[in-house]
Amino acid sequence: MKLDELREAYKRETDAKVRERILMVLWLGEGESSYDVGRRLLCPHSKVLYWKKRFGKEGIAGLRDKPRSGKPPKLSMESEERIKQQMGDGTGWRTKTIRRLIREEAGVTYSERHVVRLMHAWGFEKIKPRQRHAFADEKEREAFLKTSKSSWHLSQKAG
Repeated sequence: MKLDELREAYKRETDAKVRERILMVLWLGEGESSYDVGRRLLCPHSKVLYWKKRFGKEGIAGLRDKPRSGKPPKLSMESEERIKQQMGDGTGWRTKTIRRLIREEAGVTYSERHVVRLMHAWGFEKIKPRQRHAFADEKEREAFLKTSKSSWHLSQKAG
């Protein structure tokens, strides 16, 4: 690939990481050393050499991140959908109750913190007390906490 083509690819690219990698290859192509390029981009020269090698083998496509496998989820998609259907809009569900439901429906035990992560990933948000509850009398505050603490609802953004 010619330097002019690299410059054009740089202009078109929207991913910042890929743009940086194109710059590495471009500057190397203009005769700069990997040490100089690393200093300019505040990265080790070994990183510059790594991306030069990937570019040499795969071209521009080699400068993109490859998919990572990661740890497979314990909860199957079918179980997840079944649990979401049972929850409806999520209103009134507490984290502990959702955790128990997941364990009963899918046989998977998650920590409460992970259930919170799942709920956010599914588009649910915790119900937060309004300011009027902060200055409410003790009886009113206790009533709110009994009905709403750790309760969830489906976010308007989800969908």
